[in-house]
Amino acid sequence: MKKLILKQETLKDFLLFQRSKDPLKELDEVSEDVRKIISKVKLKGDDALLQYTKKFDKLNLKNINELIFNKNDMQHAYSQLDKKKKESLSYLKDRIKRFHESIPLDDWQLKDKIFEKYGQVSRPIKRVGLYAPGGNAIYPSSVLMTSVLARIAGVKEILLSFPPSRPDLKELMLASAYIGGVDEVVCLGGAQSIAAMTYGTETIKKVDKIFGPGNQYVAEAKRQVYGIVGIDGMTGPSEVMIIADGSANNEMLALDLIAQAEHGPNSTCILVLIDSKDNEKIMKEINICFEDLAYGENSNAYHSLKNYGQIVNVKNFEEAREICNEFNPEHLQIVLKKYENVDPKQLYAGAIFLGQNNSAVLGDYCAGPSHVIPTNGATKFSSQLSIQDFFVNSSFTQIEDSRSEDFEKVLENSKFIAELEGLMAHAKAVGSRIKKLFN
Repeated sequence: MKKLILKQETLKDFLLFQRSKDPLKELDEVSEDVRKIISKVKLKGDDALLQYTKKFDKLNLKNINELIFNKNDMQHAYSQLDKKKKESLSYLKDRIKRFHESIPLDDWQLKDKIFEKYGQVSRPIKRVGLYAPGGNAIYPSSVLMTSVLARIAGVKEILLSFPPSRPDLKELMLASAYIGGVDEVVCLGGAQSIAAMTYGTETIKKVDKIFGPGNQYVAEAKRQVYGIVGIDGMTGPSEVMIIADGSANNEMLALDLIAQAEHGPNSTCILVLIDSKDNEKIMKEINICFEDLAYGENSNAYHSLKNYGQIVNVKNFEEAREICNEFNPEHLQIVLKKYENVDPKQLYAGAIFLGQNNSAVLGDYCAGPSHVIPTNGATKFSSQLSIQDFFVNSSFTQIEDSRSEDFEKVLENSKFIAELEGLMAHAKAVGSRIKKLFN
């Protein structure tokens, strides 16, 4: 294997590059292809899905029902799992439940001199679509990271979609769907899956909101259908940023970078070194780990680190924090001697891992929080998936005393502001109440 060398940058160069990036321009490269796929599925339904399954997955099927699986199919797949697989996947489910059941979601209400009651009520979304990546690799963890949250929230109908794969891999995904409480599974991948869940087909019932990570085609498809259906966010190729100092273990750093890189050839892996001269040692360790893993030049991990991997040298943690808050990574690892002094509130990242032996890998599996996290800088304005995303909220108000002095003040100020904005019907609607109650 050709020796791998990560791009090395200064703080200044890194910040200049980040500020010149245009994420939407990158998406534009696939947007037209995605637009055509969505349009065809919308117009031709099941026939379009069969055509795309033949084109992209090399499966020549006559009936869409060959791609659809019910609860009995999932239960059968689960029954075929060996004891260790059942135990590990159930443990993962329990860790996810433990974390997300602790999130408060109670309805709330207040009372004052004007309103007898006012507050907020929450209710679960009725029907959701979950997407799990697949193909050559499979992600039963992604199935549980979405379906368990939906079940905790009380969602009534859960549809799971993942790309067709080898029979043994498909059975593992179906078993995971059973553990997670999924109602129905459809083996569809890519933009065509997002389109089917958005618009529905003759066989597939449309959903109200779509969740789950995917490749750039899935991310772009979610972007294009947003507004017709809800989406959890723009979850594209994976990212990790590791901020480390001289106390870090080089082998762990190398393996954590490779671990994130093996998600896909477009994964971004950034190592920020504080006052360190270990660049050469770390690069040597990365190449040793590649040999141990038998990952060659055609592997996802190799392409990821070659094209999107970099080492940035900085003087102190303040500079490292500046890099983090400019990039806004999906995963952020803090591997410092005094990591306990780091305030997570000062760092804009999706999931933050503090401690020498902590890792984004644990976040991928059994830490507890969902590993569905915004990418491509979106963590500066959106959050990783939680059960709150499976709810919709409504405010409510109830008037106590319509003839009180306090209520009169509400009416008078509402009327004045309406007139200020030039909305005269608003003003007259309020005025009619003033006339009825106080004249």
